[in-house]
Amino acid sequence: MVSRIMKRGAALVLAVFAFFSCDRPFSLDLDLAVDAHDYSIGSKAGQARIFFYTNKPWTLSLEPAGCSWGSVDKTSGNGKADVEEILFTYEQNTDVDRDATIVIKSGSKQESIRIFQPGVAKEWWDGSVSVDDLVVKPQY
Repeated sequence: MVSRIMKRGAALVLAVFAFFSCDRPFSLDLDLAVDAHDYSIGSKAGQARIFFYTNKPWTLSLEPAGCSWGSVDKTSGNGKADVEEILFTYEQNTDVDRDATIVIKSGSKQESIRIFQPGVAKEWWDGSVSVDDLVVKPQY
């Protein structure tokens, strides 16, 4: 009998907690956080969606400045979305491996995201002066 009363009481307490916990909308409270600090993309042209989280206004820059092979669709936001999303668009890489860095600043916080794109042509010459001195670099 006591066991039945305890089970019903526990069920009632859980139901009350569930009811009141659903009353508040979820809100993410982060100054600045990123999904990942390193992204690897393919050598063909394409687009990559990059997600980060902040509840404050933010700015974004792409380094090196004047990056000719990649671009982002926006460079600032108000921080009102729970999840911020930017679209990184990149060209095909027919040369050696390359990378770019997206720097996001929000308030006093800063995060960097490295974008790595492998090339189809591999660098094989490493300062050698004769054929016997050639060093072959391993493929990454």
